[in-house]
Amino acid sequence: MEKVKKYLKHIFKTPMLIVFIFIVIFYGGPSLGKDAEIDEYAVITAIGLDKGEENNIDLSLLTFVPIVTQNFAEQYEVVKSSGKTLAEAIDFAGMHLGRLIGLSHVKMVVINEDFFNEDASSELDYLTRNTNLALSTTIISTDAKAFDFLNTVKKFNTSSSIKADNLVEFNEDYIYSIESTFETFYKGLYSPTHTELISFISLANEDEEGIAIEASTQDSSTTSSSNSQEQTQNNKILNDGQAILCKDGKALTKLSKEQIKNINLLKGNYSTGAIIIDNFYDDIFQNARLTFDIFENKLNYKVKFENGIPVVYINSKVFVKLSEAQQENRLIEENVEIKNISDDAIEALQFKLKEYMRDGINILRENKADLIDLYTLIYNSHPIEMKRFMERLEDKDDFLNYVVFKVSPQIYSY
Repeated sequence: MEKVKKYLKHIFKTPMLIVFIFIVIFYGGPSLGKDAEIDEYAVITAIGLDKGEENNIDLSLLTFVPIVTQNFAEQYEVVKSSGKTLAEAIDFAGMHLGRLIGLSHVKMVVINEDFFNEDASSELDYLTRNTNLALSTTIISTDAKAFDFLNTVKKFNTSSSIKADNLVEFNEDYIYSIESTFETFYKGLYSPTHTELISFISLANEDEEGIAIEASTQDSSTTSSSNSQEQTQNNKILNDGQAILCKDGKALTKLSKEQIKNINLLKGNYSTGAIIIDNFYDDIFQNARLTFDIFENKLNYKVKFENGIPVVYINSKVFVKLSEAQQENRLIEENVEIKNISDDAIEALQFKLKEYMRDGINILRENKADLIDLYTLIYNSHPIEMKRFMERLEDKDDFLNYVVFKVSPQIYSY
């Protein structure tokens, strides 16, 4: 008895221990009888959107299935539903699964390009505002059905160590690619120029280039499994660096990876890539092809107004290293170091970079798309002059055609 009194006395002298016991009693009991969250919510890792019949929205969900297997492979299924609105389609998908739809694990949203031919901003707005989808979620547009795309992704996730979200997510540091997320979409949409870039990825068949596991698509719907018609086709994910240029959420044009590279040279938001010089001659090389790896690109913009016209000076410091040299019918016997690169090679690189950057400027001008947010740069530097300049324009979206660009790339070697 004395021991019990001594023990209780010790407890009352330790307030934190009393709090701990209270928490265990108050919350522990209900928690023991509560179902696991995986039994209440379906874990969704990817979302697909297609245009359905009668203006419906076809929703596809790549769902993780918690099944214990001997090979420890993750199991996924694609669930399909349809509704007049995206909210209704999500509700119907939950009914098919017998669980609430949890979107906290979604890594990518795949949207058929038909949405961007009109205006995809309303669907994207619903996903971010009403379902609390993370702004870091990747957005992908495709010319295939999003349902077929996710079925191909399912095979990757189930059968391969290559995860689809790693395969299709562009690395923003690469010279030929872009970052395409909800965050970048809204940053462009609500900027003064309302322009965005969306990653574009196709499905290729067996005879075309691409990356694939034995992936087959099965055109079936969970809403009518008894009458489903199966159409099997082996597909590959063709990730060739294309992107859709959008304005106000609507597609303007599709850009190739070369065009993306030229635009990225103006933005400077990359740290790796390559530049190739063909038909190069100097004291060492004769009709050679030289490949230089880019390690860094430091951009500096300066703005001046001359006669009421903005003049933009783009100074680019590009750090490179010679990685490969090919010379037809002749071996390169000398040990060529980048430190010993000739002035002719530096001049050729500067000329090539200037050519690329001018092509990037022309792409922006032709599409009236200020992807480098030049409007904000000029306005912040010279607000009064910029306001007067814009007031004189009949088409304010076309202001890039009246801006004078002076590009000056400089080459530095490692």
